[in-house]
Amino acid sequence: MRCDRILILAAGRASRMKRSAMEIRGESQGLLAAFEQDALNRPKPMIRVGPKGEPLLQFILEQALRSGFTEVTLVVSPDDSFTRSFVERWNKAPAGSKMRTGYAVQSEPLGTAHAVQCALDQDPVASGTAFVLCNGDNVPTRRSLSKLRSQPQGQAALAYDRDHLGLPPEKTTAFAVLQGSQGVLKSISEKPEQNVIDQLCQEDGIVHVSMNLFRLDPHLLLPFLERLTPHSTRGELELPTALQQMLLAGHTIEMIETQDEVLDLTQFQDVVAVQNGLHILEPFQLEVCASTPMDVEVARDAGAHRVELCAHWPCGGLTPPETDIRRSVVSGIPVHALIRPRAGHFQYSADEKAWMTDQIAASLETGAVRAVVGGLNDQARLDLTQLEMWAEQFGAHRLVVHRALDASDDWKADVEALKGVGILRMLSSGGAEKAMLGTDQIKRALQLGFEVTVGSGVRPDQLVQWQKLGVSAFHASCRREMNRSTKHFDGVDHPVVGDEVRAWF
Repeated sequence: MRCDRILILAAGRASRMKRSAMEIRGESQGLLAAFEQDALNRPKPMIRVGPKGEPLLQFILEQALRSGFTEVTLVVSPDDSFTRSFVERWNKAPAGSKMRTGYAVQSEPLGTAHAVQCALDQDPVASGTAFVLCNGDNVPTRRSLSKLRSQPQGQAALAYDRDHLGLPPEKTTAFAVLQGSQGVLKSISEKPEQNVIDQLCQEDGIVHVSMNLFRLDPHLLLPFLERLTPHSTRGELELPTALQQMLLAGHTIEMIETQDEVLDLTQFQDVVAVQNGLHILEPFQLEVCASTPMDVEVARDAGAHRVELCAHWPCGGLTPPETDIRRSVVSGIPVHALIRPRAGHFQYSADEKAWMTDQIAASLETGAVRAVVGGLNDQARLDLTQLEMWAEQFGAHRLVVHRALDASDDWKADVEALKGVGILRMLSSGGAEKAMLGTDQIKRALQLGFEVTVGSGVRPDQLVQWQKLGVSAFHASCRREMNRSTKHFDGVDHPVVGDEVRAWF
């Protein structure tokens, strides 16, 4: 089941945040004093904790993008005058949108289950696809979020080792405890008794807790949300209760164990810890060009953030088979599928364009996050007409323009014109044979508002130089030639090598 959507709960009333800020109002010193007004007047996800005044929500959204999500639904309160306007500014670059955004208003603070139901009713998830739920006051790592999005076949929960969250014990002991068997969730305990905790420590040595990060099937979940009754004490409709009822009804939720950090902004005093924990935001993104599912696994294990998957790498790459995409997307990192139906030039016939359209549809349906597309017209210029058609059909936010652009007879003019298509992302060498020779053009594309993944001859020792130019995404083959002598056949191969990937880090 494909998962494109992240659902962020941003409608909380932040009562603990406001109460903790009021308790020390006028007494907070140094760093905390600068955040007092935000804590008292803004929704918690909109508190500006970043070094450049970025709200916490921006880091959640950027982690979602890096993890391969192409859609977001934000649950907001009716009196929230901050979130929607911020998200629209963040999402809209001059060259196009980063992701598809939607909103749901939770009219009353009736609990997490009610918030999720509002989202599914007001901004429905496509039939046959899953969504991932995330709190608006937690920032997970890209690695854990990507794993939850892509690895499970159905529903799943991230089960965090309580001792590796990077949070103080007085906070983690209040978290819901997850218990499972053979990788399947069996129970969710909101306020477990101490004897349950002691037993888990004795049996496994690990207490797994929930950070409310779930991958869920809306078709299965909605009936349980609709039948839920308010909690006897708090009067709220609570998601863990609905999930427990789902388990009792025989539905399966996979339990993905993880030892990872999460940034948590519950109280005013947490601001400092969140700022100190922003190291979980990786400073650049490495895309490795992979040709097989085995290449993808090697790239992932060595630290790559995503892959561009293609077949027949020696000829520059062709569209990978759907079977290769299907086996690759469960690796736990986002997969971009190259769309190129044959070797040779980039001027395609009408039949070839129809073939490519089918390849885009099949690649996205099979689980690729984005399709990497391009072509030239009969004047050897970028085929903007075809790109516009694909953007309209599949969504510009799910497309990347590939290096056919670099083969254009007028790279500068085509990049200027591409702004009107709305495809934000491009893979380019700036029209040069090697990217380092195209830095002026790449800088121009960045100035026009494009997100440029730089490719062709890009090396780890150039990283700092590229980052000074404003580039933060890199495309590298990370391969070595291997020759296994084979009678009657060419024995040369070029697999992705872990050491070549690790050299970037």
